[in-house]
Amino acid sequence: MKRIRPLLLILFLFVLPISAAAQGETEPLVVSLNKDFGYAAGGKIQGSFSLKVRSPDDLVRVEFFIDGEIVHSTTEPPFQYKFNTANFSVGKHSFSAMGYRADGSQSVSSEFTREIIDAEQAWENVGKLIVPLFVVVGGVTLLGTLGTAFFSRKKDFKLGDYGLAGGVVCPRCRLPYSRNFLAPNLVVGKLLRCPHCGKWAILARASQTALEAAEEHYFTEGAADVNMPEEDDAYRKLLDDSRYEL
Repeated sequence: MKRIRPLLLILFLFVLPISAAAQGETEPLVVSLNKDFGYAAGGKIQGSFSLKVRSPDDLVRVEFFIDGEIVHSTTEPPFQYKFNTANFSVGKHSFSAMGYRADGSQSVSSEFTREIIDAEQAWENVGKLIVPLFVVVGGVTLLGTLGTAFFSRKKDFKLGDYGLAGGVVCPRCRLPYSRNFLAPNLVVGKLLRCPHCGKWAILARASQTALEAAEEHYFTEGAADVNMPEEDDAYRKLLDDSRYEL
């Protein structure tokens, strides 16, 4: 018995610190920086932002820090701090948060840094991103428009055959035709030129019911009555030839 007591004492001394350390461990605080309005790219920010805490779930108070100084304390969820970069100096700043739980324990977030820039530099950076994008989009749109203008003249109109891109109904002459696959897509529809009357229009894919009605109009009213540009005899010849293509 005398030998067992020293062993128990040694075991108690080793187990107690381990148990205390385990009880002291808390779930880490997760904080994120969200853009409300402004610029955020490449670690640089400008505008309105929010620091938000996502976990743990049993928080009762959160303190937000910028450059190690507390800037906001809140006890009401959602635990967040809204700020504008104009209220801080230009340059790099560190962000972090500390949360307090109901049992009295604390959770500290990891610290991260962002560089605050002024509005002029933000617009300059946006311009570097947008200008090349506009050039690419404009080039694709131009190529699609030219492709539609040139290739639509050579493509024979076949009633009822509209291809993978589907068919449309011209708002001017009310005759159906197929959508050119290469035509530029302008979100609400494709930019197309009617092979019957030459009218340009942005059209979405027509329904089967609308196409059938336009085909009926083609037969009942007669495609020859379409008001075609006088300078474009090629369209008239194309229309005359298309009457025999079923």
